[in-house]
Amino acid sequence: MEISIHHATERGDIITVLAEFRIVWRGRLITVPAGFESDGVSTPEFRGSSISPAIDPRTLRAGIAHDLIYRTQPAGWTRAEADRMFYDLCRADGLSWWRAQKAWWGLRCFGGGAWRENQSK
Repeated sequence: MEISIHHATERGDIITVLAEFRIVWRGRLITVPAGFESDGVSTPEFRGSSISPAIDPRTLRAGIAHDLIYRTQPAGWTRAEADRMFYDLCRADGLSWWRAQKAWWGLRCFGGGAWRENQSK
């Protein structure tokens, strides 16, 4: 995965994918295109340090793919599946069970607004 990290918004660092990469999750192919931008793992400040920094190798692939699914909402994907994919990729990339669980619960509790906002686009 080739990326560039730069400070671009008031929210912090933005990751730009430099070369397309693919992930297969439960038989589904996710293609992240070159040029896609993500903020990594978006967690409220009060939870962030207990889960992972926004840009961490253990959560980077999951955060980028999750942002893509939330923004584009491809046919056949549900919010719950996107959140589970995030959890599974974090675990596969070395995030502890406990931190991955906290991140997943954060998505389930606080991610609904972002999902609904992107449904109207």
